[in-house]
Amino acid sequence: MKTILEIQRLDRQIRALLREVDKCPASIDFKNYKKLLQEGRARFEQLESQANEIIKNYNIVSNKYSKYKGNSEIIRKRNVENINLDNISSLITDANGLVGELSEEHRRVEDLVRKSEEIVRKSAELSNRLTEAKARSGAIKAKIEAKKQEVAPKIAELEKKIRELEPKVEDKEKYEKYKEMKANGIFPVYVPLEENFCGGCKVELPLNFIERLKTKKMLPCEHCGRIIMLDK
Repeated sequence: MKTILEIQRLDRQIRALLREVDKCPASIDFKNYKKLLQEGRARFEQLESQANEIIKNYNIVSNKYSKYKGNSEIIRKRNVENINLDNISSLITDANGLVGELSEEHRRVEDLVRKSEEIVRKSAELSNRLTEAKARSGAIKAKIEAKKQEVAPKIAELEKKIRELEPKVEDKEKYEKYKEMKANGIFPVYVPLEENFCGGCKVELPLNFIERLKTKKMLPCEHCGRIIMLDK
């Protein structure tokens, strides 16, 4: 078991070096760049949807204008000499209604123009940001690669030590379990009992689990699945 724990210790060091690459300023910049691209694509789709909605609304307004223009022509061409007390009220109502509706449609057109200008402005701003970010991406990738090259010899040395230790592992079954869990993202695999808490996920363990662990010396955590060891 000591050999497996030594391999786990070396794996920890490898992961620490990989985290150095992942957490370096260039990697953070590149993650922000990819996030900007994702957000940019989503934002462009949203702006395109808004633009389509504006075109749809504009067509509706345009059709209404055509209708109102036709109605105004009808009113204008009425023979005023033939208007009497019976139909003058209807004429006034028609005229007032047309004026009111035209005023409302005019407001809607102005709103459509404002929204259209806003979409164009936001699209231009977003496009400029994406262009600027893309121009910087090459330099960012070069810095990340340089950091990888910096830690690569250290990682290679640690991996060599692990390969040298593997033939010395006595409990092959436990080591295969270790590799399987590590490959599934569970790491560290073997952890100590810290008072009544799992040394991996830090969740407090029930008393009956502690009692069983005292007998078994090694049990999987009921919460995270890591193997809790009573004695190293």
